[in-house]
Amino acid sequence: MSATRILALLQKELLDLSRTRAAVMPGIWTLLTLVVPFVIAIGVPAVTGDKEVDRDITEALDKVLKYWPALEGLSAEARTQAFFFQQFLMMLVLVPVTGSMALAAYSIIGEKQARTLEPLLATPATTGEILLAKVLASFLPALAIEAVGIVLYFGGIAVLGAPGVFDALVSTRTALVLLVLAPLATLIALQVVVIASSRVNDYRTAQQFGTLVVLPIVGVLIAQGTGVFWLTSPVIVIAAAALLVVWILLLLFGIAIFEREQILTRWK
Repeated sequence: MSATRILALLQKELLDLSRTRAAVMPGIWTLLTLVVPFVIAIGVPAVTGDKEVDRDITEALDKVLKYWPALEGLSAEARTQAFFFQQFLMMLVLVPVTGSMALAAYSIIGEKQARTLEPLLATPATTGEILLAKVLASFLPALAIEAVGIVLYFGGIAVLGAPGVFDALVSTRTALVLLVLAPLATLIALQVVVIASSRVNDYRTAQQFGTLVVLPIVGVLIAQGTGVFWLTSPVIVIAAAALLVVWILLLLFGIAIFEREQILTRWK
């Protein structure tokens, strides 16, 4: 692959996607993700005056305490806030996945509709370079928005959270979730959507394939919420290695089935 061609394609894709309405989706998802946890963890107890810890939350905290020693010595209120904010870290993982899938779906189907895909396929750019550029064009803006969201999220926790909550959340595990697991999950979801959009002619159908990546993340979120399962740093590292392999295989698979010569003849 040529880095020069990939960069040129990436610039072209970013320009095209910036003109679509779907470009605002990652920002909307990030905004929702920032607001909801603060409303649940801080706003509702402040308004109702009820700071009693729910029994289910207490049981879940008891189960994860051995994995999260930073909670030792914190008040019940601080533990509860830390638990909620930790749970919503998984939502920050979902932000780049869900928000950028619409962009990825548009990257090929939109070009089919605009009749701009044929000139692109006539260039010396290889199929791998085209697919990689399209994935990166959706991935990089979503990742930038997520980075801003992370800064605002932890800034809000530092200002509004109970004493000790911020320190309990800033850890190696948190860094691995946000800086390793989230980007890899996003790459896989976008790769799946790009592959699907090269085979179908409808945005929604292509995006639905991306939910195959979202569902396991939601499952982990639910499991952690009940204390049944907890993502430890070693587990995250193993999962990240597996996700990297999966993404590479998906990229190779997408290249193999792209069918440059026939893709336009299927579009009506």
